[in-house]
Amino acid sequence: MVRELERERQTNQVPETAPAANPVFFRTYSRRTAAGRETWEQVCDRTLQGLIKLGKLNTQEAALLNRMQRQMKSLPSGRWLWVGGTEWLEKPENFSGAYNCTSTNLVDWGAFGLMMDLAMMGCGTGAVIEPEYISQLPIIRNRLHIAMQGEVGSTPAIERREQTEVDVASDRVTIHVGDSRQGWVKSYQTLLELSSDERFAGEIAVFVDISDVRASGETLKGFGGVANPVKLPELYQRCGAILNKAVGRQLNSVECCLLIDEAAVTIVA
Repeated sequence: MVRELERERQTNQVPETAPAANPVFFRTYSRRTAAGRETWEQVCDRTLQGLIKLGKLNTQEAALLNRMQRQMKSLPSGRWLWVGGTEWLEKPENFSGAYNCTSTNLVDWGAFGLMMDLAMMGCGTGAVIEPEYISQLPIIRNRLHIAMQGEVGSTPAIERREQTEVDVASDRVTIHVGDSRQGWVKSYQTLLELSSDERFAGEIAVFVDISDVRASGETLKGFGGVANPVKLPELYQRCGAILNKAVGRQLNSVECCLLIDEAAVTIVA
């Protein structure tokens, strides 16, 4: 469903032969600003300035791109239409958000976390799960007993922790999920790491506190768009069920795919 489509700001630049163009544009590429949704002209301005800076383009090159884009003869990638020219993309930790696709060898828990991080930046992620790679994953040695705590959006915005914090007390672990992309990723990766953590004797009581996560519909100020944590509460127990079935051995390729899928479902819910 297109959110708050501002029909009065649509122009006649889109050909009549493309009736779905405006809904797709306002849903996918028009960012929210203090004045409302970006127009196509504003998106052209933003993305072109980003390309000029990134590519160190000269006047002639910039003029060519400007003409081709405004005449809709040649456009930047969909990723660039969304994040190109934004302050968010200027930060090194967000550079990958400008890429359409990535590929990662699944050799450790960090690779799972990286894939979730990339996906939350809007970057397509692919995993190489051939035996030579997944054979490097650790053996699952701990059974996880997972319980959820708190409710999404229950902590006032000013009091929310941004980064995930993990408290360990004997065989009890509490994961306080941070209200950020990095916070979600760390909570997911931490759960995977606990399944093979040699500090524990085989059984771990895991409490996942989601109180600090912002509620559905709240604005994502950096990346843009709105929060959608609808599936987040289900992520941990579903991953735990997959991991618990593999206690005493390494994950197989299907189980690796399922763990990746659980993160993906959470992101695109």
